[in-house]
Amino acid sequence: MNIIKNKEAIRLLYDSILNPKQFEKLPILISDIYTNSVGAKGVAAFKKPIAELATAFPDAQWKIEDIIAEDNKVIVKQIFTGTHQLPFQNITPTHKTISVNGIATYVFKNEKIVFSEIETDRFSFLQQLEALPIPPKPADPNILFLIDKFFIPKSSVAEFKERMAYNRVFIKNLSGFISDKVLESYDDSGNLTIITVAEWENRKRLNEAKLAVQKEYKRTGFNPKDFYARLNIKMERGQYQTFQE
Repeated sequence: MNIIKNKEAIRLLYDSILNPKQFEKLPILISDIYTNSVGAKGVAAFKKPIAELATAFPDAQWKIEDIIAEDNKVIVKQIFTGTHQLPFQNITPTHKTISVNGIATYVFKNEKIVFSEIETDRFSFLQQLEALPIPPKPADPNILFLIDKFFIPKSSVAEFKERMAYNRVFIKNLSGFISDKVLESYDDSGNLTIITVAEWENRKRLNEAKLAVQKEYKRTGFNPKDFYARLNIKMERGQYQTFQE
């Protein structure tokens, strides 16, 4: 019975709250003890990224493709569509209509959502917003994009940016480096989310670059794992290649 109720709650979330932009109703389904994947808490933490999308994409819609429920967890295959009318994460309006696939995971307790995590095709999203170049066809199948996402608490922003500037200067001088881009977004508390995109000639050059970076870290006595732990920084990393039809 809980599985059925949870699936019904998710459909209510999409059909009656997200798509009509009636975010004032979120407390009906979002628990006061809600926590997201980067540790932010409360209904406001759930609302913030959705409201930012709805502001930048006024016609934003989240379409449910499929729902799978088990125990207290519901997984949704979804498609986000919207027209980019206002700035989003420092990206000026493109007035393009985008469509991005995603997987959303929701965890319930006492018939309310206490945790959620959204995995989207970030690479396609950035390309459709023209924040990343779309290679001409035929595209070079060897080119790799290394995309990192960082969540940095307000107290750690200055030190993180100093380290990031050092790293960027270093990698730009490595063989096989093509280009990089940095996107950033601050929340209301001054915490920073940064997405970095580095473009490399091929996998061999990228692997060589990783070894060079590790060697430089060893030379300078820098330990990235300890650095992120000390500053409470959360990081996600992915490698992408251009889609070949």
